[in-house]
Amino acid sequence: MKRTATLLVAAVALTACTSSPPPPQPTQYNDVKSLVAAVSKAVNEKKTYRFTILPPTTGGVTAPANGSVRLGDVPSIDATTKRPVQTGGADEELRFVSTTKDTAYVKLPPVFKLPQDKPWVKLDRKDADDFTNTMLGFHDVIYQQAVFTTYHLPVIQAGGELKLTAQTGDRVRYSIAVDYQKAYDTLTDESLRNEIKLALDQKVTGSAAEIELNGSSLPIRVKFSTQFQNALIVDEARFTDWGADVQIAEPAATEISRRN
Repeated sequence: MKRTATLLVAAVALTACTSSPPPPQPTQYNDVKSLVAAVSKAVNEKKTYRFTILPPTTGGVTAPANGSVRLGDVPSIDATTKRPVQTGGADEELRFVSTTKDTAYVKLPPVFKLPQDKPWVKLDRKDADDFTNTMLGFHDVIYQQAVFTTYHLPVIQAGGELKLTAQTGDRVRYSIAVDYQKAYDTLTDESLRNEIKLALDQKVTGSAAEIELNGSSLPIRVKFSTQFQNALIVDEARFTDWGADVQIAEPAATEISRRN
């Protein structure tokens, strides 16, 4: 009996000595300014990540998408989505790649009847035809959600007020009320102010935002819920693989079809 008791005490002592220390608790931020600053710092240190945009709720204007992002002076994105490209048509797969502000490339499905070895088309913002406007519109909606550093974070910083913080394990969720008039009055970037002005002109006064962070202050999820007329528009994106080896390149010239 004495030997058994001794072994038991030794086992408990060994477990106490070899157990891993508990993971550090995530930092909780008490205001929007410190939250955005911490997220921006953490994100800029990693530079790359993968994203998934969830299917929209009723009234949503987005479509499911996934892909990868590399941050820089001009963030690069490689995104695949499925959505109708013809009135009444079935969902078709579109792939977008962009590395500059003024151009993007789209890989079109067979319904467009391009040569199989040249499925890509270049989209240039200086063009104003319906095809370019529509495709760039699809691209820009994905870009806004996936590259949250260019729209969501600045708008939250300019017009947001922290309402609720909740922690589950090593994750912290922040609920933020975004006032678009306050954002419009505070922002200095004209392109962002124009985006907010469009919402204000449609009598949209704000959004409810959620940011969920891991223990390293990196976003796991960003969600915006906006009431527009009788519909609640929800866009939600999830983020993984921070710092992954992400390669984003424009298609080869031999794979690009000429515009007619």
